[in-house]
Amino acid sequence: MTISTEAQEKRLAELKKLVPTRGMERYPSLLKNLSELPVELQSPAVSSFATGEEVQVQTIISFPPQIHHGSEYVPKQALLFMRGDVIHTLASIWPSQMPQVTYITGSDLLYLKVKLLLLYGHLEIVAQGLDSPSRLCMEFNTVCWNYLSRPLHKLLRCTESDNPMDVIGHSREIQEAFNSLPFKFANGVKLYGLLPGQQIQELVFQPASWKRQFHFFGQALSGNILIMLTTHYMVVIQEELKVNQGWILSYIPRSNIALIQNRHNGSWSELTVQLKRGDQSVEYKLLLKSETVKAWRACWTLHDGQWQDLQEQEA
Repeated sequence: MTISTEAQEKRLAELKKLVPTRGMERYPSLLKNLSELPVELQSPAVSSFATGEEVQVQTIISFPPQIHHGSEYVPKQALLFMRGDVIHTLASIWPSQMPQVTYITGSDLLYLKVKLLLLYGHLEIVAQGLDSPSRLCMEFNTVCWNYLSRPLHKLLRCTESDNPMDVIGHSREIQEAFNSLPFKFANGVKLYGLLPGQQIQELVFQPASWKRQFHFFGQALSGNILIMLTTHYMVVIQEELKVNQGWILSYIPRSNIALIQNRHNGSWSELTVQLKRGDQSVEYKLLLKSETVKAWRACWTLHDGQWQDLQEQEA
């Protein structure tokens, strides 16, 4: 059955009026079991994934409908965390349709990326799927980050530790590089970047770049970016170009990195991290200054990482 654009816009307008704006109903909540999931999020697919002798659902987070970016409607959704795996279920805007269900196996993780920008959050998890990479994408209110952070750490299969700052790194160079970071990014490493049980082996920091305009004004070209190599991950911590009150955090298992490619374009370079599991592959891209790329190349190849310089793009 084909649904017209007009009908869909009318339905979205109706649903936006029902989004809670006051009280605790605005915020995500922890559920005790599957039976507490809203009816819009229940389906045979969720039940089949989340039940069985070897399956133990450890955390269920239910998200109410939301409006992001001023006008974009996001239906009810939920995350179900199990032993290193996660299920995302997203309600349909139509009462008669089943929710969209995405299952991610943590052991097949390709990369995980999360944005925490003021009250706006966006989670992206990419993993090896049956025939092609599976991608879980969801928007959420960052009020629930205290619910999300611990299950996501478990999904990243880190060893729990009460004091991860004990393992910043033993070399003088790493300690000095860490101490020279801006206060915000030093805290970012402590709070987000250095996962429990991990140790920093390399780090490269790129300050924000600006282009002068009209003598007194400037245009931001890139935010601050920190790239780290830890025991098991390549971690990228960066600021969003237009909203620097927050973080963009990426965790890339080193074992998935088949190759890092670099393509120069003037004083900037596009860095492409080629990720592969089995016969499936995805790319993770970064735009960096050429001097930052040079420093990261030295770090990556020092640890026997594969690197390829491509021809500079023609103007």
